[in-house]
Amino acid sequence: MPDNLDRYRQKRDFERTAEPKGEVKATTGNRYLIQKHDATRLHYDFRLELDGTLKSWAVTKGPSLDPADKRLAVEVEDHPVSYGDFEGTIPKGQYGGGTVMLWDEGTWEPIGDPHKSLEKGDFKFRLHGKRLEGEWVLVRMKPRPQDRGRNNWLLIKHHDAFEVEGDADHVLNDNTISIKTGRTMAQIAAGEGGETVWRAGKAEKSAPKTPTKASQGSRLAFIEPQLATLADAMPTGKDWLHEVKFDGYRTLAYIDGDDVRMMTRTGLDWTPKFRHTSDLLRTLGIGSAILDGEMVATTPEGRSSFKSLQDALSAGKSADLQYYVFDLLYLNGEDLRRLPLVERKARLAAVLKDRDLGGRVIFSDHFVEADKGFLNTICNMEMEGIICKRADAPYTSGRGKAWLKVKCHKRQEFVIGGFSEPTHAERGIGALLLGYYDEEKFVYAGKCGTGFDRETSVALRKRLDEIEVTKSAYDDTLPADARRGAHFVAPRIVCEVEFTEWTPDGRLRHPSFQGIREDKPAQEIGRDRALHVTKAAIEAKPADDETMPEPKAAGRSKAGKKTKDPEVAGIRISHPDRIIFPALGVTKLQLAEYYHSVADHMLPYVINRPISMLRCPEGVSDTCFFQRHIGRGEMKHLYDTGVKVKGRDEDYVMIKDVSGLISMVQWGVIEVHPWGAMAAKPDTPNQIIFDLDPDPETPWEAVIEGVRDVKTRLDEFGLVSFLKTTGGKGLHIVVPLTPKHTWATIKPFTKAIAQSMAHDAPGRYIAVATKAARKGKIFVDYLRNDLTATAVAPFAVRAREGAGVATPLFWDELSAKLKPYDYNIGTLAERLAQLKSDPWADFLSTQQTIDEAILRALNIDIHT
Repeated sequence: MPDNLDRYRQKRDFERTAEPKGEVKATTGNRYLIQKHDATRLHYDFRLELDGTLKSWAVTKGPSLDPADKRLAVEVEDHPVSYGDFEGTIPKGQYGGGTVMLWDEGTWEPIGDPHKSLEKGDFKFRLHGKRLEGEWVLVRMKPRPQDRGRNNWLLIKHHDAFEVEGDADHVLNDNTISIKTGRTMAQIAAGEGGETVWRAGKAEKSAPKTPTKASQGSRLAFIEPQLATLADAMPTGKDWLHEVKFDGYRTLAYIDGDDVRMMTRTGLDWTPKFRHTSDLLRTLGIGSAILDGEMVATTPEGRSSFKSLQDALSAGKSADLQYYVFDLLYLNGEDLRRLPLVERKARLAAVLKDRDLGGRVIFSDHFVEADKGFLNTICNMEMEGIICKRADAPYTSGRGKAWLKVKCHKRQEFVIGGFSEPTHAERGIGALLLGYYDEEKFVYAGKCGTGFDRETSVALRKRLDEIEVTKSAYDDTLPADARRGAHFVAPRIVCEVEFTEWTPDGRLRHPSFQGIREDKPAQEIGRDRALHVTKAAIEAKPADDETMPEPKAAGRSKAGKKTKDPEVAGIRISHPDRIIFPALGVTKLQLAEYYHSVADHMLPYVINRPISMLRCPEGVSDTCFFQRHIGRGEMKHLYDTGVKVKGRDEDYVMIKDVSGLISMVQWGVIEVHPWGAMAAKPDTPNQIIFDLDPDPETPWEAVIEGVRDVKTRLDEFGLVSFLKTTGGKGLHIVVPLTPKHTWATIKPFTKAIAQSMAHDAPGRYIAVATKAARKGKIFVDYLRNDLTATAVAPFAVRAREGAGVATPLFWDELSAKLKPYDYNIGTLAERLAQLKSDPWADFLSTQQTIDEAILRALNIDIHT
């Protein structure tokens, strides 16, 4: 690697300055920082780590959050990466002599290829700093004679959620102290306080800064918050207080008269995001204070919801948020951290008492001497869990045992290390590859393919594409199913995931994506391991118990007495009045009764096949996720197929009768998606499926014509095909087969048909799952024809507001007048009653295979 630091070293006398000499290192870091530099004139040194050095620009007036305000940025020599820790004074007479403050730090990610962008002079990137965030661009200006050889650029903020129009210097005027030590420029120049004081020739350590203001005009220094340790059970007794655990963003409020800052747990200034709350806190009228709490968004039922919080922030609706305050660290010059928790909370209650804060700033009350029943009550209310705190303990920064968190569900943050392509083109990603850090190692934790809707999936794919890399960052060997078709990314983006348990080999079981965490750096994400609470405190199963709890017996109370829950096909339906489809008022009982009514029609296409189930335990308006395993516990009427897929330690589920179908509904299942093969012969399919997926702008008539084109090609090969709606916007063409050829033959055959359509009519069809290339076209989706791939079953209800049903059709019903949405849970009974015959009457009895002469003509290998 070339040494790009010659110019840097030539300009400095390292016998007289404490600046690091540094060296070029083959790093793959992505550090970003800004140093406020009071030299000949005040400016801000903007630095991005790339190729082992810090690419650097001197921004004369500092960065602006207003996209209309373009700031001059003069390119200067590369600096060593170690320069990013420099804060102090460069002696007068030396190059850049003056005071240097670390004004901001964090990470950055390029938008596109950074080397090509730099060469082109149009360098776009995204910042994840403590003070600056969002998308930016550096644009190189054309050289002018008066530039005297300088490389001048313009630093410009892109339009996004972090822009601030009309207040160009807002971020500079509101942030005048070091992000690292909390010192002002004057204090740094005088060598006062701080973590590291740089002087000519050496570096010295000094005591950490307290919250007390050091001089007039300076701000309260950032305090690292106290964190809770995961525990496997709640402690009991009078020494503990218990608070509801919220599902939001940990936020500390720094109040200094009219100056209010809302800071994340890692020191990011999120005041612009929480502007409404900061305005409310300003009305408290107290001199100075530091509050600790959680910023949340609540559902109509009163539960905190991380997804609702993200939606509110994305929409800029900070007025809808609530700030639950549970601690007071500092008040009017007094550091309260050494006081017992009960005293701090009493002082906090007094501060907030009788204040009209619109129900948006709320004192987080606590419970004393609670028992296990309290935790059960919280979990039954569908809360996230509880925080247990020592009543007599001081406030101690960092993670310790004085605060314990006990969760109702297993849930934690993970780092995204890659992703797979979707099997269906509607979504931006198929599954995420998750990981966490174990010291310096990046460890694989498993794949997560559920929990994100289409909008989230597409947006996430856009971000991941921008940080894609050629080599995996995982330290350990990835299993084959994770490597297959994987796109690897730089491990920078953190997401929150809910799951049922850890497997013995360290993989997540049934993970469900909850959202992106913008407030936590990737390097801090490790595996949560629960502290074991002693048996003397409370009896509990270990948190890392590697078995899935057996579901409670349906229809029995705690005393073991039968309840009045109704039964469908002999299966007791709990919560029968729960609304599953709010727009239609369809209940859980009505959904079970629907499936029972169509069971004779549906079961021949479902039983004895591996299936994937879309579960929506609380209905379609809440979280839904795919599941195709039942864990290691048993569930009556659901069976392990015995199917083993190479490279995967998973047990696939199937059903055998109507009891299994209704049991799935009882378990919260809405959609049923079977494989294209029987469990007894998973490698040898007995059907193939084509799904025509149009661009939203494609007219319905074009989709109809596309279905006819597929049928024509199948007819030419002598294959009888059948038609059904998908319960949504699309149509499926299904071909029954006599099991003979393996997926290795069947998938290339279906691909050849899709490619032939794209070849013959490139303006109408495509055979690749690329959204960007699909505009105005129809994707002939053949990807459902593979091992473990699924398609919605005939007569299955879709988990969408209209409760559409995948409905078998006669071929002569295919016309522009066909409206797939007309077939739903409320209308299908009438359709079945009116039919004189079954459109798919011959499906199960059709015996056909693909002619091997055709396969050879298509250059397809024959595997049987």
